[in-house]
Formats: sequence, structure tokens, C-alpha cells
Amino acid sequence: MRILEGKTLSAEILGALPARVEAVRARLGRPPALAIINYFADSPSAVYVKRKIAACEKLGITVKLFAPKPVEGYPAFKSLLARLGSDPAYDAIMLERPLPDGFEALETWDALPAAKDVDGLSSLNMGRLFIAKKFSEIEGGGYFSPCTALAVIRLLRFHGIKPAGLNIAVAGRSAVVGRPLAHMLTALDATVTLCHTRTKDIAAVFRNSDLVITAIGKAKWLKKDMLPAGMTVIDVGTNFDENGKMCGDADLEDIKQTAAAATPVPGGVGPVTLACLIEAAVRAAELAPKTEKGGIILT
Repeated sequence: MRILEGKTLSAEILGALPARVEAVRARLGRPPALAIINYFADSPSAVYVKRKIAACEKLGITVKLFAPKPVEGYPAFKSLLARLGSDPAYDAIMLERPLPDGFEALETWDALPAAKDVDGLSSLNMGRLFIAKKFSEIEGGGYFSPCTALAVIRLLRFHGIKPAGLNIAVAGRSAVVGRPLAHMLTALDATVTLCHTRTKDIAAVFRNSDLVITAIGKAKWLKKDMLPAGMTVIDVGTNFDENGKMCGDADLEDIKQTAAAATPVPGGVGPVTLACLIEAAVRAAELAPKTEKGGIILT
């Protein structure tokens, strides 16, 4: 089985950023600045928070982690979003999911300024994405798209997999991965079946596909008996198994004898997502207006 690793592509994306960071520093009098909001230190996404911070620091990007407590309530969360959104010293805001119960509401996404919403969650960015018909419009549209979905597209391209003409099954219908990814693949002329845990006979959908992308969020859920021989699997899942070890949605050991290719977890889509996020934060800084407070981080 061919391993479709993402570390090389991630290094390429990050390797192109130092000159852009310095250009921002020269224009604004400070480096790009990213604010990360994370409520749950023990969630799978929290693993990547540490890596994001380390990557930003290595590039000279200012990064600040905000770790509110769920008991502070939704009004405090909205207040934090408003403060960061209006603070000219922060170019980018990243919301780590999951959020506390009830926080994933329309008013949350509306409260994210589109110009700082580097993961493309705001209503404005998401609306612009779904209006686009061709992928060239998504790439050059001047807005931000969900980084994980974008990472999958870039990883496919890096490994020479062209979506055009393929029947692709996307398992998972979240607004962060499944739905935006299905739209991006359609914009690249793939025929996409968007399925989920309640799809009847999901294995039958997979058997009639050329490529399977799973973003269900269940550890080692995808088994070899659900796939035809020679299938390529892109695993977006970030989970922990019964031993506390990070794993994907696919049982890599189980499918490796029959699958033609698969992304590993960790080391596949995750590193590329991280690189896409940091690249987006730099782009947000490149587009940010110059202010008198450009060199001051307001907290």
C-alpha cells in the first residue's frame, strides 16, 4: 500500500513563508499575529494546537492562545470574539473545535470577521465558497476556505491524484470538512456522494467509488470489508484509540493489504492542514490595513 504522507508538502508550504513574514514585518512594523481560542485541552484538535504554536514561533509569527472555561458562558465567548475581531493587532482568529454545547450557533459564525477568519467558518466566507462554481474561483476569490478541506485538495494534487471525472465518496457532513470538501471536489469536476453515519449501506457507496475520503470522527471505523480492492483512502479523522494513541477513521493495519493507497494518521492530512492555517494567517496579515497600533498586541 502506498502511503500518502503530508509532511513533505507541509514543509514546502511552511518553507515559502519566511519571506512573506518579513514583508509583513516591514510593512506593519510587526510580524503576523494569530489568536487561537481553545476550550478543551484534552480534545484531539488540542494536539495540533501545540504544533501550530511551535510552527508559528519558528517562523517568527506572534501567536496567543486563549483558553476560556466553558462555565464562563456564551456571553463571555462572544465578548472575546468581539474584542479580538476589533483589535488591529491580531490579523487572524482560529477557533478550535469542539466548542462547548450551544456555542456553535449562527451568531458565532456571524461574529467572526471574515478578514480574520482564516479557517473559513464565518457566514460570509462560507457563503462565498459555496457560490463559487470552479476551483479557480475558490483559489483566487480573496476569501478564506476551511483549511482541512483545502488541505485534502492540496494533498491530492501533491500526490498526483486528479479529482476530475472520479466518483468520490466523502464520509462526514460537517461544515468544517465534509460539506466544503464535497463542494471543492465538485468544483474540480468530480462526482461526489456525500454520506454519513446514517447513510444506508455506506459500504455499497464506497464500493461504487473511485476514492474514499473519511471525516466521520470515529476511531478505526473504516475496515477492509467496507472497501473494494485497490481503493485509495484519504483519512481526515483525528481520534484516539483504546490505548490513547492518535489514529484516524480508517483502521490502517486492517486495510493495508487491500487498499492501493492511504493517508496515515498522524502524518497525513494533519500537517498540511496546519501549514494551510499558518499560510492563511500570513495572508490575513498581508491584507490587513496598516494602523498606528500595528506593533502592539492588545490583550
